[in-house]
Amino acid sequence: MWAWASICARKMELRGCIVKTVFISLLGLALAAAAAPAQGAVTTLDFSGNICGASGNGACSASSIIGAAYGDSPEIDVSYRSVYAATGVVDENFLRHWTVGYGDLRGIAFGGGGTTFSEIAFTPTAGYEVSLLGFDIATWQGAHPTVPVKILSGGGVTIFDSTISTNTPLHNALAVNSAYFADGIILRWGPNGYNVGVDNIRFDVRAIDSGGGSAVPEPATWAMMIAGFGLAGGAIRTRRRLAGLASA
Repeated sequence: MWAWASICARKMELRGCIVKTVFISLLGLALAAAAAPAQGAVTTLDFSGNICGASGNGACSASSIIGAAYGDSPEIDVSYRSVYAATGVVDENFLRHWTVGYGDLRGIAFGGGGTTFSEIAFTPTAGYEVSLLGFDIATWQGAHPTVPVKILSGGGVTIFDSTISTNTPLHNALAVNSAYFADGIILRWGPNGYNVGVDNIRFDVRAIDSGGGSAVPEPATWAMMIAGFGLAGGAIRTRRRLAGLASA
């Protein structure tokens, strides 16, 4: 009986070490996940529905003005305008909506005239930062096989600057996946911004990590922590049972 208990005790010491190692690993993963900045919900501007007019909730028709608040949230302001390429003077402080005719897209944003570029700015509120994930771009009835596209941070850092294909008669889906910027991001295309439109603009806004990590762990983090505590608790109960046998 004593020999059996001694052998079991040694085995359980080994098992306890393994359990401790697993527990520490799970706890480390949980803490790392809690400390990482959480990605926010991805927003897509698809320029569909009642988003036009001064109130921003009117029906859209050919060349309707897109509502100034379309895309806004408490975390970010989205603004639209067209600018003369030669002078930098603002043409219109809005962009317009079009339904069909820009490649195979339905519901696009365009603006200005033949000598302007169109611009959409994403400006986070204090404590937040934004990443531009991607967008679709197409031209009106094959008018422009290519278009200059420039993406900047609000502070002027160039994120992307190239002339790209519009993939007429379809569209070009451009993946950006930029870094996060607290000073915002500006998407600009043109100077043929009138006959080139964009759609399905995808961006992500998240709270800026202050260095202290996430205050509330995510569900997956809680699951790893609970699993680790369960393993540790099971090991402790087993060792207590064996200790009782050895002392009997």
